Amino acid sequence: MKRMIAGVLIIGVLFLLAAGSGLKWGLPFVNEQHGKVFAQLIQKDSKTEFEKVLILQERQPMYMRETTLVKIGELEAGQPVAIMSEDEDYYELRLGKMSAYVRKGQSVVEKRKLQTVGNTERLGAVNTLRQTIVYESADLQSDMLMQLEKGYRYPVVQEQEDWYIIKIGERPGYIHKQSVDFDEGLPVLVYHQVLPRELMTTELSTVSLESFEQQMDYLADQQFHTLTSRELFNYLEGRLVVPSKAIIITFDDGLLSSKEYAYPVLKKYGFTAPHHIISSRMDRGHHAPMFAGGELLKYITAEDLPEMEDVFHFEAHTDELHQLTDDREGFALHRTTNELVKDLQNNLKQVPGAVSIAYPYGHYNDKFVAAAKEVGLLIGFTTTEGYANMDKSNYEVNRFGITEKRPFEDFVVYVDGNMTWP
Repeated sequence: MKRMIAGVLIIGVLFLLAAGSGLKWGLPFVNEQHGKVFAQLIQKDSKTEFEKVLILQERQPMYMRETTLVKIGELEAGQPVAIMSEDEDYYELRLGKMSAYVRKGQSVVEKRKLQTVGNTERLGAVNTLRQTIVYESADLQSDMLMQLEKGYRYPVVQEQEDWYIIKIGERPGYIHKQSVDFDEGLPVLVYHQVLPRELMTTELSTVSLESFEQQMDYLADQQFHTLTSRELFNYLEGRLVVPSKAIIITFDDGLLSSKEYAYPVLKKYGFTAPHHIISSRMDRGHHAPMFAGGELLKYITAEDLPEMEDVFHFEAHTDELHQLTDDREGFALHRTTNELVKDLQNNLKQVPGAVSIAYPYGHYNDKFVAAAKEVGLLIGFTTTEGYANMDKSNYEVNRFGITEKRPFEDFVVYVDGNMTWP
């Protein structure tokens, strides 16, 4: 309690000093329960004038734009929000960092000052278990600003005692904490080899076709939605609202078994998956190591890629660096940044649309991350187990490795978001 009082006093003194000097700077706000850090921008004048402010005369649905428009909430009548742009049919607003759209209709557009909320260094998200009210102030008796849809993960920018703060139309909106779950992150699966059980000679990095079918059937039955690497990036950046039951199914290495056995199952259920390719092994024999069962591993070829683009989004896994030293360290750890960049550029010639990299054997360092950034990759997948969330860098994304040794019960606990980590 003494620490808490001291902390409050320190923050109060800093606030007064800042206010007195007219400075604008950030203070960290720590959510002890979830380990989240939010940066709140303190502004001398928190009202900003906007040239175009939308005021609806009746409640209107709000959409995000994917291949189709997806309803993500309803904006209340009489609540002014800033307009970013417009086309013939829709006004574009900002929900956090993402675009949201309201159909043109009965409304007023005028120049007006709005109460604004400062940007943040670190975002978080909340998971809506039901339709959720967003209030115009931190008061359950205040007016409704908007309503969020059930079953989505929404970016929030700050928290204040019993409230999470969402940014809509440049205004702060307040979500009562008891009405939502804090978003602990998305499940990301990683597979390597999928084989019929009768053909398996080892369980190392391998899952049986029968187990894979059971797992994918569960995801389909529970109505999970698969994301691409780019969608994951946008979620982590607070630029995308994703379904509560969103998941990323990744494959590593580009093994031929992914074409023969995994691809038909994924296609059957309408799932997509990022697939990380070792480009130097794409003729199925070149540089290929021996499988634990004694046979030479076989890989897909460049000619196979177009045939599977409806399911697999092909991503980076290095060209010639998927090897270990005698000390069991990844080759990449002993390369300069320039050497890493050159290898990744060669890799990207085979997968030019890649936005993510899976680090070989999960081994990476600062030079590897710098090289990935230099060639334009946005996500780095590790082999550290956990959920993909905003606590870490986008170049340190957790994944859950699936082999035949994993019981189905662990798979279910993980994808349902109930697994705890030390």
